[in-house]
Amino acid sequence: MDNFTTQITENIDSAADSATRAYTDVNDKVLDTVVSVNRRVVDTVVEIADRVPSVDVPFADRIPTAAATGDRYLDFVERAVSVNRDFTNRVIESLPTTKEPVAKTVKTAKTTAKKTATTAKKAARKTTARKSSK
Repeated sequence: MDNFTTQITENIDSAADSATRAYTDVNDKVLDTVVSVNRRVVDTVVEIADRVPSVDVPFADRIPTAAATGDRYLDFVERAVSVNRDFTNRVIESLPTTKEPVAKTVKTAKTTAKKTATTAKKAARKTTARKSSK
């Protein structure tokens, strides 16, 4: 029986490792794609900006510069990441920190099954005894 529980534990560990690797690979591919798209967008914007003639815009002094707008956007992203990090940490902290070994869980399940079977047998005997005595 110990060999069986060891095999189950090893299979679960192997599946968890595979899932973690797959998750990491997907994350890396997504980030690589984002970086690639960002580079293309920047290159395209620079090309277009070079072709467009300079135009005087009314109230241009009231419009934030591209640098200021970029800074505001990055501030927002940093705050969003911080909020997400705090939320994730709170969720992780709320999870149980102890993990019962698989073998103990299997033994508990067997004990519960035996108790249930014993209780059912006793109830059946009482019912049979009542019917016999009538």
